[in-house]
Amino acid sequence: MVCVGEALWDLIAPEGIPLERAKLLRRVPGGGAVNTATALARLGVPSGVCAALGDDALGRGLRDEVAAAGVDVSRLALGAARTGLMFVATERGEARFLGYRQGEPEARALAAALPARWQTRVVHFTGIAPVRGAIGAVARSAAVARREGCAVSIDVNARPRVWPRGRAAGEPGPGVRGCFRMLAEADLVKCSVGDLEVMGATARALRERLRPEATLVVTDGAQATLVLGPGGERSVAPRPVRPLDPTGAGDAFCAGMLASLVWQDRAGWGDAALMLRAVARGHDVARAWVRRKRG
Repeated sequence: MVCVGEALWDLIAPEGIPLERAKLLRRVPGGGAVNTATALARLGVPSGVCAALGDDALGRGLRDEVAAAGVDVSRLALGAARTGLMFVATERGEARFLGYRQGEPEARALAAALPARWQTRVVHFTGIAPVRGAIGAVARSAAVARREGCAVSIDVNARPRVWPRGRAAGEPGPGVRGCFRMLAEADLVKCSVGDLEVMGATARALRERLRPEATLVVTDGAQATLVLGPGGERSVAPRPVRPLDPTGAGDAFCAGMLASLVWQDRAGWGDAALMLRAVARGHDVARAWVRRKRG
């Protein structure tokens, strides 16, 4: 499986200390593609990352650390765009993020790094910035993956700062509209309630934009996960966990789902029972991820 999208460093303050007062920061590989691929490797699924990093000490260090976690980094491209940084602080169970990112250069560098052929079973796109032009290249790459026979999975990960609104209140911007082209290639789309708010869409409206055989999975933190597929709507409740540092839990959830689906034929991904088992495993892997980060 190849995970496409974000690769960056998470710089994490000690628990309970705000970024304003943090003297020491723990450096951890992060970004949706890296987190998902790393979690898949821990689950025994051969995984790789396709992303763009800076050709600098931070980029090379991130590449080497991801490789040491058992992830294939042959599709990681080192270039002119700076390696992204995300500062994270957790106070009273709520995570605060402060990103130092180059949105458009990162998106265009990723578009340039996409391979002509994928040669894998599943391609998972995550944290794709809806930059006009670049998002079109990603949508075409998803279509290439489908033509090769790969299953296509997408974690929307809609960040408010990089998903601009249109001029009218609540109207998606042109890059967001372009993102719907990519979603139309997916066999599985995962998003959160927060993602839907940023996109200005409802779960049912988004489901109507997908392929008839595709499944939409909508998470809502500790609340029940909604599954909308060819067989109708279902909900799956996760077991509770105290999320002192939830960073990356959504990526781990995707890894758990995909680990259950990767060896299944793409045509079978629309089976309701299979997808519900995959969502339940996603909950378990996300719970383990949070517990591991708590130490």
